[in-house]
Amino acid sequence: KYKYKYKYKYKYKNNYSALYHVASSTTSTPHCSYIHYQQNISSNFKIQQSMRLSTSALSLLVASSASFIHAPALAFGSVNNYSNHTTKRSLASNSNNRTGLSLGRLPLAFQPKSSIANIMSTRGGSTTSATCDSKVALNSAVADTEEKAAPTEIFRTNYAPLTNIVTNISMDFNIQDGKTTIVSEMTIKVNPNGPGSGDLVLDGDETCVSLMELSVDGKTLEEGSDYVLSPGQLVIKGSALNNGAGLLRTVVETIPEENTQLSGLYKSGPMYCTQCEAMGFRRITYYPDRPDNMAVFDEIRIEADKESYPVLLGNGNLLEKGDIEDSDGRHYATWSDPFPKPSYLFCIVAGSLRSISDTYTTTSGKEVHLEIFSEKENVNKLDYAMDSLKRSMQWDEDKFGLEYDLGIYNIVAVNDFNMGAMENKGLNVFNTAYVLADPATATDTDYARVEGVIGHEYFHNWTGNRVTCRDWFQLTLKEGLTVFRDQEFSGDMGSNAVKRIEDVGSLRARQFAEDAGPMSHPIRPESYISMDNFYTATVYSKGAEIIRMYNTLLGEDGFRKGMDLYFERHDGSGVTCDDFRAAMADANDFDLDQFGLWYTTNGTPTVVYESKFEDGVFKLTLTQKSN
Repeated sequence: KYKYKYKYKYKYKNNYSALYHVASSTTSTPHCSYIHYQQNISSNFKIQQSMRLSTSALSLLVASSASFIHAPALAFGSVNNYSNHTTKRSLASNSNNRTGLSLGRLPLAFQPKSSIANIMSTRGGSTTSATCDSKVALNSAVADTEEKAAPTEIFRTNYAPLTNIVTNISMDFNIQDGKTTIVSEMTIKVNPNGPGSGDLVLDGDETCVSLMELSVDGKTLEEGSDYVLSPGQLVIKGSALNNGAGLLRTVVETIPEENTQLSGLYKSGPMYCTQCEAMGFRRITYYPDRPDNMAVFDEIRIEADKESYPVLLGNGNLLEKGDIEDSDGRHYATWSDPFPKPSYLFCIVAGSLRSISDTYTTTSGKEVHLEIFSEKENVNKLDYAMDSLKRSMQWDEDKFGLEYDLGIYNIVAVNDFNMGAMENKGLNVFNTAYVLADPATATDTDYARVEGVIGHEYFHNWTGNRVTCRDWFQLTLKEGLTVFRDQEFSGDMGSNAVKRIEDVGSLRARQFAEDAGPMSHPIRPESYISMDNFYTATVYSKGAEIIRMYNTLLGEDGFRKGMDLYFERHDGSGVTCDDFRAAMADANDFDLDQFGLWYTTNGTPTVVYESKFEDGVFKLTLTQKSN
C-alpha cells in the first residue's frame, strides 16, 4: 500500500471538460480501496486528491480542449457530493466484479470513457502499459479497510491446539527489485492432537503481503463460499478441504525494500534477509504462524539476479544451484531442511557477501561444512567467531552428547538486524556487533561476547529448534535453558568463577530492577498483548537461574539424565515448561511439584533468617518470599 497526494491546478477557460478514466473494462470495477477528493470549480480549477492504493494501478485523465494532464493510479466513486466525498470498497462477492465497488452516477462533466491512458504500477513505480484485466490482490479489501484488528490480550490458559496443521511446505522466492513473488505449496492434514477436522486458520499480515492466488488440490477457491479474509487472518472453510486435508497453494507478493519493521522479508544494505521470530513469517505468506505447527520445509527455491545477489542461502542442506537459461543473468539455489521446525525458524538470505569457511567432524564421524558470511570489509574480523563455533560444537557433544544434525552450518552477519542474533535452523543471522572481532582493537569483553553469543545460538539447535515451545508463553523454556547452557560453556572455556560473578552482576543490575518495577512478571507470563514485549531480562536471565536450580538440586549427573529424557520424549515437537519439569522429576524420581511455583511467581526472592542457640543446639530458620 502507498499513499499519494497530487494537486493539480488548471486554468479556467470558457470551454473545458474533465474526463476520468479508470483501468478497467467497466466503470464498476476500479481497483482502489478508497478515494477522498475535493473539487472547487472557479477561476482556478483545482483538484486535490488523497487516496490509498492496492496492488492494481489505475489512471486519472484530466482533459481540456487544449491539453491532457496524466496522473497515475486513481479511480473514484460517485461524485454527486463535491466536498469531502469518500467511497469505500464493498465486499460484494461477484465473479464479474471482484472488488464490488460501484462508481455510481457521475455528473456530465465527469463521464468516463472506455479508453485508458498511462498506468503506473504500484509495484516498483515504473510506468507501463496495462490491460483492463490487471490482477487484484484477494486481500486488498482487508488491507484497505479502515477497521484493523484491535489489540487483543492473549491468555496462557486459553491455549487450544490447531484443528488442521501444515506437515510439509515448499516455497519459491522470485526476488525482483521492487517486488518479490512467493509461491507456496502446503500439505494440510488433520491435527492428530487437535479437536478433529474443521476450518484451516492461517495468519497473514495484509499490510505487507498481497494474496494473489489461492487454491486447494488445484481448485481455485472462492471468497465467501470457500474462505473468509479478515485483518490478520485467512480462514479456509473445512468444506473446501478433503476431510480436513489437501494441497494448499498460495501466491503472494511483497515489497521487502519497504519493510522497515525488519520483520519478515526485508532488505538490509546489499542483501535480502528474513527475521521471523516471534511472528514474522506471516509477513512473508499466509501460514499457521505459531510454534506448535512444526513442518518439514521440503524445498525452498530462491531466485535472484546473480550479479547483485551472488549468494543465496536457506535453512538446511543445499540441494542444487545454478544459472537460469535465457533469464538475463539470474540464478537460483534450492535448500531443504529434513527436520520439522516452526515457522519462526525459517530464513533465507540473498546478497553480495564474502565469507570464511572451515569444517568440523562430529564424534560420529560426520563432516560438517561451516561458513560465516558478511560484507567484504568484515571478512578479516570473522576468525574468532569461527573458532568459537567449533568449540561450541565440541562442548555440546562432550557435555550433553548432542551432535549437530545437518551437513552445513551457516552464519550471516547483518548490519540492520532487530535482534542480537537468531537461531534459524542451519542459518544463524547475527547483528555484526556479536560476530566481528578485530584483533587490532577487540577487547577481552568483545571476545567473550562473541564467544557467548555464537555458543548461545548454536546450542539452540537442540534447546529451541529440535525441541521448541508449544506457545510463546513458554519462551523461557528455550531461552532460559539456552542462556544457562551458554553460561556454562563460557565458564568452561575460561573461568567458571569469573563468569558466575559477571552473570550475577548483570542479573542484579538489570533483572532485579525489572522485577522491582511496574514491568515485573514471572518467567512464564500469564498473558500478553504484544509478544515482543516479553523478550526480557526476566525471561532470559532469571529463567536461566531457575534452570541452574535444577542443576543444583539434582546435581550435574541428575540434570544430564533429565535432559536426556527430555530429548527422548519431545524431539521434534513443541512442549511446555511443565514438560521439562516432568522430565527432570521422572528421570531422577524427584518430587518437583512445588518447584513449579517458580514459573508463576514474579518478584525478586528475599530470604530472611532467624537463629537461636539453646541447650547446645544452634537453630537456623530460613523464610523466603518475593517482593
